[in-house]
Amino acid sequence: MLVIAGLSNAGSTGVLHAEVIQAPYVVGERLHFKIYFEFVLGGDATMSVQGIEEVNGRRTLHIVSEAKSTSTVDMMYKVRDKIESWRDIETEASIKYSKRLREGKWKDDKLVIYDQEAGTALVQRKPNQPPDTVTIVPPVMDIISAFYHVRECSLEVGKSIFIPLHDIDKQYMLEVKVLRRERVEVPAGTFDCLVIEPQLQSSGLFRKEGSLQIWMTDDRFRMPVLMQSKLYFGRVWAKLVEYTRGQE
Repeated sequence: MLVIAGLSNAGSTGVLHAEVIQAPYVVGERLHFKIYFEFVLGGDATMSVQGIEEVNGRRTLHIVSEAKSTSTVDMMYKVRDKIESWRDIETEASIKYSKRLREGKWKDDKLVIYDQEAGTALVQRKPNQPPDTVTIVPPVMDIISAFYHVRECSLEVGKSIFIPLHDIDKQYMLEVKVLRRERVEVPAGTFDCLVIEPQLQSSGLFRKEGSLQIWMTDDRFRMPVLMQSKLYFGRVWAKLVEYTRGQE
């Protein structure tokens, strides 16, 4: 299990930092979701902790998020998305980030290699294009690393946590609000959850065109079981249908 070093409660500011806890996920964890556009089944998505890999001399945790539309939806709006993150096991900071999105006619391919010690990142915006060197204020996380970091945090309703986030050309402090507790039923079962709302300023798990709320189990696993994104054409739901804990 990973051990996460954090900060203490910031008191009356309403900002909550992570306490020292064990990571609630391990190598081999796999979460399988069904995606719905309102009440219409639109596709499948998975989030998986695939393994420990060495990248640029650092031991990293390789995490993959994938989404694809059903064959019926393919005829109207084909989706084939894959986002990968390699996060430093020791520091949690991002070492490598890859995004390959295919949504209808829209395409987006990005690759970022981070040098946290130097405070720079190599950003490749298009395949076969030389990367640009951009300045970062370390340490930073990509959107996938940040999502898994939230699972490691001690969360309190009515307060927020802040995460230094980098997404291609933008770096900002991502605020994640802890809204309420709620019991929800999804195909994988019934769960007592904490509802969180990341204040995204850039694209990531969903393209940034609306709000995003996530229901995470209110236990040591902090497992996401339900996600709702309000977009210009309606709501998109991701409902957990099955999960594998991994190597306990």
